[in-house]
Amino acid sequence: LEASGSIFICTLCDATRLEASQNLVFHSITRSHTENLQRYETWRANPYHESVDELRDRVKGVSAKPFIETLPSIDALHCDIGNAAEFYKIFQLEIGEAYKNPNATKEERKKWSTILDKHLRKKMNLKPIMRMNGNFARKLMSKETVEAVCELLHCEERKVALKELMDLYLNMKPVWRSSCPAKECPELLCQYSYHSQRFAEVLSTKFKYRYDGKITNYFHKTLAHVPEIIERDGSIGAWASEGNESGNKLFRR
Repeated sequence: LEASGSIFICTLCDATRLEASQNLVFHSITRSHTENLQRYETWRANPYHESVDELRDRVKGVSAKPFIETLPSIDALHCDIGNAAEFYKIFQLEIGEAYKNPNATKEERKKWSTILDKHLRKKMNLKPIMRMNGNFARKLMSKETVEAVCELLHCEERKVALKELMDLYLNMKPVWRSSCPAKECPELLCQYSYHSQRFAEVLSTKFKYRYDGKITNYFHKTLAHVPEIIERDGSIGAWASEGNESGNKLFRR
């Protein structure tokens, strides 16, 4: 797929960022290796002599040759990392009350970030990092963290919304982290679609200031694609697929 500026955000389906933000939950996995190869050829040859925008829409963002065949799936670790990075951002925005103040300056946003970092260091012993990683993500995504962040918020309604968002997230997470969700967390697996729909609802109402017309790659995958992959493979957490974690994907029987 094209790089981060692309309007196509998913390696599993053809959704654009706008479509994924308007319909958070109902998407099917449609991309495949064969189709990606065909689309790359179309992108390369432009057989219908279309403009760049028309061509891009035809190939749905595929502009590089897929050189290795992988099963379209989600990488559990990156799911954690991507979603934690987004929550970290939400914490900052809530501290700065961005829902009232959407046009805050860079300096103000920097200040919110500093306040959050100091507070997390003091309360959770979490030292600020340059880039989100698995260990930081694991510690960040907890009830304790959200309680700590709520100490910095003034509005009771915002605290309730933030706690609910984290609560729903923590109910979904074991489903993509476990090696066999049907055995390890059957109740949470059954409740997944309810939790993901409620999560989507909270995002599009209480956090509309951030998710109006856009959504992140991993929120989309987490909400829209997890159950289908588990039905097909039995698990997400047992395999990794992105970045250097692809080692076990290559030797999968």
